[in-house]
Amino acid sequence: MIEKPPSWQKLFSPELFDKITKSSEMKDIISKAQKEYVYWEKFKYYTFPTNITPEEAWAFLKINRISGDTTSIKSNNGKNFTYNTTKSLWQKLNFIDTHGAGLIKTFNDKPSEVQVSKYIISGLTEEAIASSQIEGANTTHRVAKEMILSERKPRTKDEQMILNNYRAMQKLEEWKDLDLTEQMLLDLQAVLLDQTVEESDKDVVGRFRSDDDQIVVHDPLSGEIAHTPPKAEIMLKELKEMIKYANQPDNEDDEFVHPVIKAAILHFWLAYLHPFVDGNGRSARAIFYWYLLKKDYWLIQYISVSRSIKNSRKNYDNAFLYSEHDDNDLTYFLLYIANAFQKSIIQFLEYFERKLKEAEDIKKSSVLLEKFNIRQITLLQYFISHQDGYTDVITHQNKHGVSRITASTDLGSLVRDGYLRELRKGRKFIYMPNMLKIKKVLSKIKSI
Repeated sequence: MIEKPPSWQKLFSPELFDKITKSSEMKDIISKAQKEYVYWEKFKYYTFPTNITPEEAWAFLKINRISGDTTSIKSNNGKNFTYNTTKSLWQKLNFIDTHGAGLIKTFNDKPSEVQVSKYIISGLTEEAIASSQIEGANTTHRVAKEMILSERKPRTKDEQMILNNYRAMQKLEEWKDLDLTEQMLLDLQAVLLDQTVEESDKDVVGRFRSDDDQIVVHDPLSGEIAHTPPKAEIMLKELKEMIKYANQPDNEDDEFVHPVIKAAILHFWLAYLHPFVDGNGRSARAIFYWYLLKKDYWLIQYISVSRSIKNSRKNYDNAFLYSEHDDNDLTYFLLYIANAFQKSIIQFLEYFERKLKEAEDIKKSSVLLEKFNIRQITLLQYFISHQDGYTDVITHQNKHGVSRITASTDLGSLVRDGYLRELRKGRKFIYMPNMLKIKKVLSKIKSI
């Protein structure tokens, strides 16, 4: 369980201020703590001068963090959450703006029209899988991706959760030009929970919680209560404030909040209010995604912030808890989300650069061979590392963002030339590799 920071207000005094400001060692310590924006649990283990206790040093650090921006999010005791826009936060926001809203810095322009459809499907798929896995969906990445791309029906509740998340992401693209409403939130939750709750619990779908619903958030490791959401009456009142904030125009200087900060605030706010019996985490991440789409952060369609969150789940949970336990200081959460967003962009840029190089290599090969198109060579190369795999028309169509006729033509010509074998599986045809012939032709490509 997270240790709450010590009460610091009574410790601070003119004498303490004088003692710390005269210490060059403490200046370095405070500067480091501010740069990293450390929480008490880490800060208390710093090495301090012998005449200064960790609690006194913390009191001085807190004074340095007081002058921040106030949000409309209220804690259960009625105190507003605040945040500081640190240098580290601004650096991350600058990186996100440069790559996520403008042109990709490494390249000349956005992905081409052919790449757009392919990368959006890939990005939505990754986000759907990761966001569901954060909430406990237990299935492999490969199986989940195969289900979405082949459009097969889910076989388990976990697969249904992932498919629901994918459909929710598609809905948000349709809603990006709309104002947020209570009905939109209810519709979003209904999509996320479709066919994943027990028959006896179906009444929780598409409605906000009431005081009859006993809702608490438990620490995933200790099982102890980590957060108790506000009572239903207060939650509904604060939810209206959240919706008002989400729709508030930011064209006035005194009202402007950086879009990524505002998206993260909405993420935290919805999770804090916990308006539903189930689906709160997924809904909060979806609203973060929706707001950035609304503000023309086009790259959010191609990346998965939830994958970065899943890979640092403990830090994600701690960011919520630190913000709540340390005088409602939302900076911890904002820094975490900005960092996860930045990592997601870096991963995409590396992926995009690699795919551009692969596409260029394939294009050279296909021109020389005059036998395959780029999609076909990509498929043949896929089978080199997935010799037991198979594909079908729908999967090929979705992977490459082409029409069903084009996908069918691609696969049909590979069957006629003996590179694939067409087999019936249930009601559809699947295509399996003829590895001897594929290896032979790809060896020619490498030798060119």
